[in-house]
Amino acid sequence: MSKILIIDDDVQTTKLLEGIVLLHGHQAVAVNHSMSAVEVANSTEPDLILLDIMMPGISGIELCKIFTSTSNLKHIPIIIVSALDDIGSRKDAFNAGAKDFLTKPVRPKNLIDKIDALIG
Repeated sequence: MSKILIIDDDVQTTKLLEGIVLLHGHQAVAVNHSMSAVEVANSTEPDLILLDIMMPGISGIELCKIFTSTSNLKHIPIIIVSALDDIGSRKDAFNAGAKDFLTKPVRPKNLIDKIDALIG
């Protein structure tokens, strides 16, 4: 069972993503405040991170940069899950170190396929 950290300021989105990953045999940890995301990642040691871009405080792009530059977190694959679907947002996400990008609304099969591709 893989542990997946879900970071999104929208509680409904985190509940939806939690439900999808739980149904497919993964453990889910949700964070709705970007300011506490790094602390939670350090304490839970997730196998994968699902990360929104548009959040108050620290944006998902900035969080992605923090994760990928922190020695004990940089190995964790990050999938950006965002309502943004423009080339600039995708480029920013991949430049920040994201391994994949999904647009909302998320199709459960697409999400699980991408999770499986990154953590088997």
